[in-house]
Amino acid sequence: MTPDVQGIAPPPMNDRFSGLTRLAQHYFAASSVLLVEQDELRESLRACSGVPCALPLDPGLEAGLLRHPLITDSGRQVGELILIGVSRQGLAETDVCLLTDVAQLALDALQHARNEARLQEEVERMRESEGRMALAIANTGTGVWDRNILTDEVHYSAGWKAILGYEHDELTSKISDAYQRLHPDDLGSVKAAMEAHFRGETSSYDVEHRVRCKDGNYKWLNSCGKVVDRGPDGEARRMIGTTTDITERKRLEAELQGLATIDHLTQLPNRRHFMQQLDAGLSWAQRSPARQCAVLMCDLDHFKAINDQWGHAVGDLALQHFASIVRAQLRKGDTAGRIGGEEFALLLNDTDSRKARLFATRLQARLAEYPLIHGLNSLSMTVSIGISTLRPNDAGADAGLFRSDQALYLAKQNGRNRVEEG
Repeated sequence: MTPDVQGIAPPPMNDRFSGLTRLAQHYFAASSVLLVEQDELRESLRACSGVPCALPLDPGLEAGLLRHPLITDSGRQVGELILIGVSRQGLAETDVCLLTDVAQLALDALQHARNEARLQEEVERMRESEGRMALAIANTGTGVWDRNILTDEVHYSAGWKAILGYEHDELTSKISDAYQRLHPDDLGSVKAAMEAHFRGETSSYDVEHRVRCKDGNYKWLNSCGKVVDRGPDGEARRMIGTTTDITERKRLEAELQGLATIDHLTQLPNRRHFMQQLDAGLSWAQRSPARQCAVLMCDLDHFKAINDQWGHAVGDLALQHFASIVRAQLRKGDTAGRIGGEEFALLLNDTDSRKARLFATRLQARLAEYPLIHGLNSLSMTVSIGISTLRPNDAGADAGLFRSDQALYLAKQNGRNRVEEG
């Protein structure tokens, strides 16, 4: 029996048993030595393939021996078990008890050896798997990280560091340094998502965030990970994950968002996006009835004549010219949008009807002051404007827009280039 397995000392035994085990280990370099009675050895011989042989033992002690390989579940040999059969003849009852104790300890050592072998095989499989994974993603723009939660350290692959423009030896493993690289606006959400996964509230960790690169610029990254080791009380101890550069994807998403919300010709919000802002304005007005929001509808006068005389290309220039004048008059928080054709709508926050009228007349004056210059020609334009305010009892934002549209219709009926209230 191997005396140092798990640091377990064998029970005291008489000299002949002690010598027997040492002799078996010396001659056969056995992983474990199991003492059994001869009858049990015969049963083992029937069940196991092996060659019984004799050891140079005390002539007064009859014994037989069977060498049997120690095989794990995967078929890997990790050592050898020596079965030694001792005759019961001449053994005292205390010897038999001692023999039983030694055999049980040897069996325990054998099971431990098998468990250790299986664990080592699993570790080797994980290492091989991690190596294959690292090789597979080495050139895909994805980095690997491994965090020791107990020590607050995180180790990055060379590919991870390359994403941010760092060399292999240029980053520390301190988690506090990693948090310093996070964009301030993303730090809270990243920590919250990670802590939720540590507590087992989520099956994995998956966040999109910005990280400062070596050159000082920020990149958008997608980090995914999972706790792979927990303590007996469920405490998270180790977490492994990957990080992918999604900066280009975020740029494309922003472009698509712009295409969905911006009028291509004037670069003002389109009707759909303006109506969303109008809904937000109504909610604000309903929460604070004392603070009003004004809605203005604007329509370029005789726009069809511009298209007929100068062509649609010049008509487009006229729309762009008016949009630029409107944009220059807006305050931060105000919104202007192209509703359709030559019609534009404006939402002025914290503005009553009197202030809205002043804004409208100033807009008309700017348009008269700055005509559209096309080649050697100067094209003067005028605009009719209808004004209304959002009311707390409005059923929807389109109610205010409808009133300002009615006021616009009145301004056109009364001669154009006018401002009317509805």
